[in-house]
Amino acid sequence: MKTDHKEGDSYTDRLFHWLKYQENLPIEYIKTIKPKVYQVKVNNHTYLLKGYRRAGVLKQQIDFFNHWDQASHMAACPIPFPDAAFTKSKLGCEWGLFEWLEGDHADFKSHYDRQQACYLLKQFHRSTKGIAILSIPRDPLYIKWERRLEDFESTQNVFNHFNKQTIFREIRAAMHQKLEGFSQYDWGEIEEKAWHDHEWLHGDLAHHNFIVNPSKGIRFIDFDLFHNGPKLYDQIQLAQRFLPYLENHRAALINYFPHADDQEIWLKGVLVPADIVREWLYGYRKCRSGDASMTLHMSKLEKAWENRKMFVRYAENMLR
Repeated sequence: MKTDHKEGDSYTDRLFHWLKYQENLPIEYIKTIKPKVYQVKVNNHTYLLKGYRRAGVLKQQIDFFNHWDQASHMAACPIPFPDAAFTKSKLGCEWGLFEWLEGDHADFKSHYDRQQACYLLKQFHRSTKGIAILSIPRDPLYIKWERRLEDFESTQNVFNHFNKQTIFREIRAAMHQKLEGFSQYDWGEIEEKAWHDHEWLHGDLAHHNFIVNPSKGIRFIDFDLFHNGPKLYDQIQLAQRFLPYLENHRAALINYFPHADDQEIWLKGVLVPADIVREWLYGYRKCRSGDASMTLHMSKLEKAWENRKMFVRYAENMLR
């Protein structure tokens, strides 16, 4: 079998040597997806092998999937190793096997893929509500966004260097203003009700965590951030993922989310430019490591921000 495994990757060498010769597991390496995530073959079937620094994250997923009776229709499920164990500990990680889903990542430029993603998310929330297992606690969304704003503010020197102080001030002011309005709701009560009702969030609704297969529909992958919480958080996050493709078709975004729990809170959450800040920070770190051009990244931010301001004006008129 031809693989792209590099002999110099000592970590991968040690991992697969251990699986084959010490665990006596017939696991063949195919390729590296990203660090500690591999496509593998077991008894002529393809799977994903994934390592977790925090064992509890993997064990929570396995427990959750064992209680989710619709899992095989909606997600890439954990799979036992050939010796029937669901986890293996080695090289500082807890390792798990998952289904390998054939298909393409969702394309949020496509109306069909957006529609499918909304439908899948709605079915996920419906079918997982009431699963009473222990959830890893996570901060409310507005707290997460407050930290993101602090990270954005720490990059001010880059804007000064490029003489782009105006866009920095505009984004910072918009984050503060929109976040203040969003945080005023009684999130303690909203979160407590979600925990009481055992509502579950996927937590990472990027396009690459949806796999679209024409013959089998759409399914989720990557449940590393799933947790108990108000499903409104997922609905806001998915809408923000759609926004770059819909800012010139403003009414369309609302039409994808008629089922959002509270339309006013949902829209106010969507208007917090946390997604633009997230993309800026992601690209900023790549530029700092030498993997991207800061000039191009700044230009991309300017274009995204101009489009967003037009959408915000439209949406604010709806809230009046």
